[in-house]
Amino acid sequence: MNRILLYGYGNPGRQDDGLGPVLVEEIEQLQFPGVETDANYQPQIEDAAQIVQYDLVIFVDTTVEEVDDFFVRRLEPAKKITFTSHLVKPESILAMCEDMYKKIPVAWLIGVRGYEFEYSEGFTDRASVNYKRALDFITYILRLHEEKTMAQKTILIIDDDADIRASIRIVLEAAGFSIGEAGDGREGLKIAKEVTPDSVIVDLMMETVDAGSKVSSQLKKDGFDGPIYLLSAAGDTVKYNIDAKELGLAGIFQKPIKHEVLINTLKKALKVD
Repeated sequence: MNRILLYGYGNPGRQDDGLGPVLVEEIEQLQFPGVETDANYQPQIEDAAQIVQYDLVIFVDTTVEEVDDFFVRRLEPAKKITFTSHLVKPESILAMCEDMYKKIPVAWLIGVRGYEFEYSEGFTDRASVNYKRALDFITYILRLHEEKTMAQKTILIIDDDADIRASIRIVLEAAGFSIGEAGDGREGLKIAKEVTPDSVIVDLMMETVDAGSKVSSQLKKDGFDGPIYLLSAAGDTVKYNIDAKELGLAGIFQKPIKHEVLINTLKKALKVD
């Protein structure tokens, strides 16, 4: 089993700024095997010596970005290491790992939407809802890692929204799948030839409103015979009158995607135990 570090940061004494460390402390009580936790007001440059010991690091922080509840993003080492006495970004810590230890753990950032940051304890009502959704999501990921089997199957995700791709990828990798990614239809068709996926998940609306259905049709023409699933915002299937069978689709997943349904569907279609 991979070693996992869950690292929450923020100030619990400033309302919603404490979402990260409080969430991590709650997950710590669940005692997942192979999962260790840490919390701080801010990441520190000394953290590089710690996180380099893990295979997977999940940072959890509050965000003020206008997301519905939380976002998921894959982190890469910063091209230039920068920090101040008040701020060290996780990307800079990853760059230090690469520079000093020649090793970089797989790293993700989960940003939970916050709204108020006065000097007071306790979350706002809206942040509490986001907190619960993020807690459920991270708990689900860790349960998948706990039960993980090597699926030895590759899934190609084609979507122009990087955050959507990230949220699907972190779940599928936790379940043991290998992942390929593309940000548009043309790139997706190219990547499909390179990674030879066992299944493809493609967004309906990308560069054009029917880009996903066009990609699906082209994949079939190119000889791909694995299951293809369309991602669609609520109502798209009715609005654009998509006929899954006519397009040769194995099914359609509505956004926001239910990850447990996604995992169970793929395992059944690809005969993964």
